Amino acid sequence: MTLLQKLAKNFTNLPLFFQVYAIACSLMLAIAVYGFLTGSSREARIFLYTGLTGFLFFILLNLATANRNLKETGVMQLISLLLLFTILPIFLAFPTWIILRSSSFLDVYVDMVGAFTTTGLPVFDNYHLSRLIHLWRAVIAWFGGGIIWIAAFVILLPAGRGGHDLFSDKNNKFTQNRKLTLNERSMTLSKISKKLVPIYISLTVILWCVLTILGTDGYTSFIRASSILSTSGISGPEKFGFDGAGFFGELVMAMFLLLALTHNFFYSLNKKKNLKNILLDKELRLGLLTVTCITIILSLKTMSLNNTFFSFDEPFISGLRLIWGNFFTVFSFITTNGYVSSYWGGALPSVDLPHITIIFIGLCLFGGGLATTAGGIKLLRISVLFSAFSNETGKLLHPSSMTGSSINLKSLEISIFMAWVFFMLFIVSLALMTIILAIFGISFEEALVLAVACLTTTGPIIEMVGIEPSLISELSYFPKLALVISMVLGRLEILVALSVMIYALRRA
Repeated sequence: MTLLQKLAKNFTNLPLFFQVYAIACSLMLAIAVYGFLTGSSREARIFLYTGLTGFLFFILLNLATANRNLKETGVMQLISLLLLFTILPIFLAFPTWIILRSSSFLDVYVDMVGAFTTTGLPVFDNYHLSRLIHLWRAVIAWFGGGIIWIAAFVILLPAGRGGHDLFSDKNNKFTQNRKLTLNERSMTLSKISKKLVPIYISLTVILWCVLTILGTDGYTSFIRASSILSTSGISGPEKFGFDGAGFFGELVMAMFLLLALTHNFFYSLNKKKNLKNILLDKELRLGLLTVTCITIILSLKTMSLNNTFFSFDEPFISGLRLIWGNFFTVFSFITTNGYVSSYWGGALPSVDLPHITIIFIGLCLFGGGLATTAGGIKLLRISVLFSAFSNETGKLLHPSSMTGSSINLKSLEISIFMAWVFFMLFIVSLALMTIILAIFGISFEEALVLAVACLTTTGPIIEMVGIEPSLISELSYFPKLALVISMVLGRLEILVALSVMIYALRRA
């Protein structure tokens, strides 16, 4: 058996962290190849040397752990996820840090955590970053989104986290305390990855090609496609809306953003089921209803402030553009992507900014669907809490009536309890983060927006409300670390971190 064959055989027996680490090294080498092909030789060499060094360490680790029969519990798998989103970005930040030189490593680390958690937090001005760094941020965000999609089924579902605690666990054969060999976990990971990864890559390639056909250059369209699939909102050197795709490009991207409203789209593609059944999905219906209502409100408000229905040279067409600009922007923010439509500019000067801020903060808090790349509280939890409100209101009006739920959950009472626990933890975390940032000299409004951006993984909302990226780079050491913690909590959800903390306390 050759060394290469031995390494490949032992790869599946490595912990999840090191498997992802190896793939990250491969992505660095891919970026290096692109840099050499496009004439960015200096930056390409940095990615090449960093990737090769990382691979050397991986090979040594692989050989050192050969023939070991390790075991890990469900909690250990959750710990692996936490390590991925906190420790791995240190390695991912090195190429950018070396290239930028003048920037502190902590700033680059915050930026890379923002990319890997699909937050897309703008730490640097877009125009100060090279094309290769923009591409690297988009690739890492896309990579992080893929990890979350797979982890939702491999780790979070068996552990009953990530919103899966709302559903019945009668078919769940795993528990947090059951010990699994790495071989058993790897077989599960491999089985699910073989189904999900090709779909994830295919969808990215399809969107990339369609945007290119519609007029966007190949480089920008790849960044757009990666950002849409991962809901990171990373735009690249050019601001979104000025890339040539126009209305049809935004329409196609909106169709792909449906994947972030409900996991059933992705599940149906995997299971080859009838997509018509998706129309019955509660998350999808609630999300589209919310988007439609907010769009109508914003459009009517803008038109009323202009004292006319359409105050443009081409009334009908311009009015439709206004409505579409509102719809796409609202849709983008509820999926926590954060792209602003190129037709949004006509509405922005006419609408009171504080009202806009409140509306879009609310959209980010709502979030997208469970087991998707979207952040926020998640639409199913909102639906469960609304069901609880409806039931309690019904009991007040009709004390003798029987109420139930149309959601396929454990029991309505347990589901309400779990949704309410998460909601309260989320609000408490939001309040604490806002207070921490405000203590360090940031205004309350800016602190609130930053906290929402991190906990809902919607970084672009910062620029949406007029906050400059320089505000983050000017923060001191502690608030930057607080932002990192918030982004990781927002990505993996608070209950995952609590599970790990409780496990650590019990072991201590």
